[in-house]
Amino acid sequence: MIRIKEAFTDMAETLRRVFQAPPSHAAALPFPRPIQGSALLLEATVREIAHRFLPLPSTAKLLTEPPLGVADVVLQATLQAEDGWSRWASGTQVCEMPVFKVGGCARVAVPPLPRSAAIRRTELGGFRVSLRAQREWIGSPATRGGSVAMGRPATYQALNVVLGLPIAIQGQAFQNLPKALGMRYTLGLVRATGENIRNLDILGVYLIPKKGVKTLRHDTQTGRVLLELGAEASGAPRAPFILARKKDDRSYVSSFVED
Repeated sequence: MIRIKEAFTDMAETLRRVFQAPPSHAAALPFPRPIQGSALLLEATVREIAHRFLPLPSTAKLLTEPPLGVADVVLQATLQAEDGWSRWASGTQVCEMPVFKVGGCARVAVPPLPRSAAIRRTELGGFRVSLRAQREWIGSPATRGGSVAMGRPATYQALNVVLGLPIAIQGQAFQNLPKALGMRYTLGLVRATGENIRNLDILGVYLIPKKGVKTLRHDTQTGRVLLELGAEASGAPRAPFILARKKDDRSYVSSFVED
């Protein structure tokens, strides 16, 4: 009896730890208010740039000195024997041309060559550069006056238009939840709907506002829920929302998880 009592005590302590609610904190998510302000006016500044042309004198080496060197010139004498002169001496006549006869040609005297070549010495002066000072003035650009003031932005209340659009919320896969938290969510769904857990196919857990939800539609392709919110959803706290589908008639059941 003592062991059975201790076993029941351990089981009760285990169930109490398993079904203990995790700590949660509520966070308010209000819509930010638009901030009004003014922009600074644009101001154009004109600056004058002084352009000056300054000549930069430089020196260049114009006289080049030729390199001096000694060339290797070797004179070689070649001795060649010629036996034709003996034939000319015997009176052999090969061709007689009257043009080149002694009596038919005028004598031309060759002037004697000078013994030394004349050298002309000339001094090379420097190159002269003429300079002319000139300053070109650049006129100031034309300016045109105009108003650069920015008008105030027009604002209007369109919260109902924003809330009227469908909002897609991605849920958390039920099989990825911790085991103890999954059992707690399952017991809460069965208690709220009264359905058998074996007949339910849990689709996911979604964090949606507790108030202001007009319509809810589940997207089977992406696993998200599309919500149409009302004005009460502004500033309403969010809570975990579990969505399931029956296996027999394929209808949906849902409930908020109790804190």
